Amino acid sequence: MVANFFYGYVILALCFLNMIFQRGVIGAFGVFYVALLEEFQWTHSSVATIASVNALVYALVCPLVGWSFDRFGSRILMPLGALLIGIGLILSGLSHSIWELYFSYGVLAGIGQAGLGFVTQSALISHWFVQRRATAVGIAAMGMGLGVLIIVPLAQILIDQMGWRMAFMALAGLGLCVVVPANAIFQRRDPEDVGQNPDGAPSVQIHETGPKRASDPSHRQWTMGSVFCSFPYWALTINHLGLGFGNAMFYTHVVAYLVHQGFDKLLSATIVGLIGLTRFGGTVLWGFVSDRIGRSKAYAVAIAINTVGLLCLLAISSDSPYVLAYAFAILFGIGHSASNPTSAAAVADIFSGSRIGTIFGFLEISFGLGMALGAWLGGYVYDITGSYRWAFIVGLLSFVTSYLAIQLSMAWNDRSLARLRTGKSPI
Repeated sequence: MVANFFYGYVILALCFLNMIFQRGVIGAFGVFYVALLEEFQWTHSSVATIASVNALVYALVCPLVGWSFDRFGSRILMPLGALLIGIGLILSGLSHSIWELYFSYGVLAGIGQAGLGFVTQSALISHWFVQRRATAVGIAAMGMGLGVLIIVPLAQILIDQMGWRMAFMALAGLGLCVVVPANAIFQRRDPEDVGQNPDGAPSVQIHETGPKRASDPSHRQWTMGSVFCSFPYWALTINHLGLGFGNAMFYTHVVAYLVHQGFDKLLSATIVGLIGLTRFGGTVLWGFVSDRIGRSKAYAVAIAINTVGLLCLLAISSDSPYVLAYAFAILFGIGHSASNPTSAAAVADIFSGSRIGTIFGFLEISFGLGMALGAWLGGYVYDITGSYRWAFIVGLLSFVTSYLAIQLSMAWNDRSLARLRTGKSPI
């Protein structure tokens, strides 16, 4: 290893790669959704339920994933997650019934996405970065945007050229040939595994500041019991529920919505890819801003931008200019990109410690449940109304709710720390 090179940057690069693949596969379901509707003539809600099963399995597995991260580390968990996604995609390409897709994409890929997903990435980064935590999470989350930018249009091109079955196979090959071996070889959970300290700080600095931190009265020691009884845990649960609902609502149905409005399929997929492009830069920007001005203020600005973008989407009709769709993609991508670095950093700010992986895992239950509900509800609302508009309005409100939950959790944290510093009991 090069002298003075901080291995945390390798970890950050791996998290970036993992997010490209994991979130790209999730985002690509929107184009597979249209292809499956056309081939099998199933109802919108039944096909959307494939994504709901995937999200529900993700939600139920995440606590086990968080515990496994705390117990066994990332070098076993992350390659296994990528392997299961690959197997799930291969079996999806071989499926001939909706029940087979429920199992292959819903169950197997859902378990893999949990193992390779935001729980493990956020917990891992919290071990390696402290002073620049939100910025580091933002850099890793840039992979989500790049994954959507690259993989969603790529999936549509593959479907057009080879059919949806071979498109599933091609995405599986990416995971099995690139993501699995990269994590198996280079993953490490803690800086101590390579003889380093968080943030790459010198050993003497850690030695001098460590005892002071341990004796700091504002440094809380969380147990899982105290976590579950705390106000911020449940506020952050609502935050994750709202984010999951909104994510699944729009990423699952926006391609179908644009196609129904008369947009070309590849153009619709490209517009979703544009969301990924804006998220690519937005996540690290919001991570930096969040570290500077605070989680609540940064997220307030982001939600305002996000809302304007979604209003542009709701204004689109069959005779609307394309500029509205592009405005939606850019504004939604910029505003929505704040959610990952802000939420993850807020969780780590409040609950940092040896149980952080388990805590992220339990919080991700609500994210997965929100995704399951959002994906299904969008299809159900379309089936009964012939439109996605009311579903999208509910999705917009879910993002606003997620902001209010972050604001309340951080306000609690600020008051609690102030009381601890003065020797009073936390509230």
